[in-house]
Amino acid sequence: METPAAPAKGKGPIIDPALCRCCRSIKKCRLLTVEYEWMGSKEVYSDMFMDCFGLLLSNLDGETKECCICATCVVRLRDACAFRQQVLQSEEVFLSTRLHLKEDCSDKVEVIIKAEPLCEDSDGSDGMEDRDELPDQDMTDAIDTKMDMDLKDESEEAPVSYRTRAKRERGERSIKKEISIKMKKLRAKLDEMLDKPVAEVPVKKETSKKKKQELDHDLMVYTNALTIVHNSYVCPFQNRISIYYCFYCRDQFTNPNELREHTLTHDPVELFQNTMENRKIPKIDITRIDCRLCNEKIDDLDVFKKHLTSVHGKMLYPVTNEFLKFKLSLNNLICTECNGTFPYFDVLKKHMIDHFGTYICDVCGACFLERNSLRTHIKSHTKVEESFPCEICGKNLKSKYSRYLHVATVHEKKPTVNCYKCEASFLSYALRNRHLIEVHGDKRTFACKLCDKVYNRRKTLMEHNRRNHLKVYKHQCDLCDQRFYLPSRLKEHMATHTGERNFRCEFCDKSYPRLQSLQEHIRSHSNDRRYKCDICNSTFTQNGSLKNHMKSHHHQNYDLDANYS
Repeated sequence: METPAAPAKGKGPIIDPALCRCCRSIKKCRLLTVEYEWMGSKEVYSDMFMDCFGLLLSNLDGETKECCICATCVVRLRDACAFRQQVLQSEEVFLSTRLHLKEDCSDKVEVIIKAEPLCEDSDGSDGMEDRDELPDQDMTDAIDTKMDMDLKDESEEAPVSYRTRAKRERGERSIKKEISIKMKKLRAKLDEMLDKPVAEVPVKKETSKKKKQELDHDLMVYTNALTIVHNSYVCPFQNRISIYYCFYCRDQFTNPNELREHTLTHDPVELFQNTMENRKIPKIDITRIDCRLCNEKIDDLDVFKKHLTSVHGKMLYPVTNEFLKFKLSLNNLICTECNGTFPYFDVLKKHMIDHFGTYICDVCGACFLERNSLRTHIKSHTKVEESFPCEICGKNLKSKYSRYLHVATVHEKKPTVNCYKCEASFLSYALRNRHLIEVHGDKRTFACKLCDKVYNRRKTLMEHNRRNHLKVYKHQCDLCDQRFYLPSRLKEHMATHTGERNFRCEFCDKSYPRLQSLQEHIRSHSNDRRYKCDICNSTFTQNGSLKNHMKSHHHQNYDLDANYS
């Protein structure tokens, strides 16, 4: 069943999953008959097919998931429409250029071919008044030929003096030179008109104007955010998973009340502007607003903005959504836009894209809050997988930072995990968690708010939520509709389509699609019973066999252990 995502403002719905009518792939798609916005213009993809190709798609009134087009095909359709428009504009410019050129040549020739008499003996006519229009070089050659014939005829009719002949030749050379210069100018103008991208000029101007408007809007939003934070008690912050970071000094907090109290120790006028990274949209807790310039108690942001302008004379631009607004609490979080309730901050943050997400990936339809986030995402579509091998042991890591952590923790034994309640540091998160329990009295039990599962690590709890409750299955099979949380699970699934069983047992004829399955099978030959039941001391070669044993023989104990896994 398709899952229509909530549309961003003015963008249109995204259906996930759906069948693309152009390439028959099953992925996130857009509706063919719905109006979408792109680069400030409206587009309906079924109309674009008709305008560009004269193609009328059938059954567009059927089921929603069968009347869609994927983002990849949308890009190709836009390119086709843009190319068609480019050809039409080029043809229009070409015809217009030829028309103007013909008029210019006509005017030039009428001026060029008239000449005055060169001497007293001339009868005032050189025979060129009735000559037809000739193009550039041909016209120049004809003029030369005509002058030579005139000179020959005049020399035969009557003798002239040397002085008169020299004067006449100088006049002829002057006329030829003037005509040659004018013809060169005309040819240069023709080349310029043919080479000039006339159709692109208004597009460039429009693009430049649009970029200027975007910069002006971003500057106004940025200025408003500075004014509001400087003159109120709002609390800017950053986050990672469910940990809140102080916007100014990066101290970590799990309690929003402690975060707000700590933030009051910093001066926002001195720090906020310098701490803004690349002018990203800041996340700000507006549980307490109030005015710093007077004792006015205000709990509504719009009321506070009016208070700043009317009472204190501060300048605020007529823009909204200067930052992402939150009201942090220990329990369920509430969206400030629609009053929706969410158990975790990451779920709420993802939901905020529905309200403020204006940047959409044309390849996969993903939506983002910031332009830089979209640019980073687009690189993932063309990114070539790189590996960063460890120079000591040869292990391949995914990034330079991962390699640095690997070398520091494994080979150099440097503590890289810091305690966010004191200055102690540790080699692993497990050691830090033990320190939090023993030293700071922290209760390292994290219960899921949506089911009865309990975990001893916050990261494990978040993984549980993403996998079981949020259903974040990003890895989709190209041959069927199944999706998976991990890419390794997708690779294992692909073996069901290809039938490949590349891992063969050396002791028998059995083969397996996964190396892990083969390794578990080999233990049956070596009698490696590494999995032991803690209740009845039974041993097993595979972990799955132990789980089945626990379910069938020790059902109550199995459920209790699973809750704390």
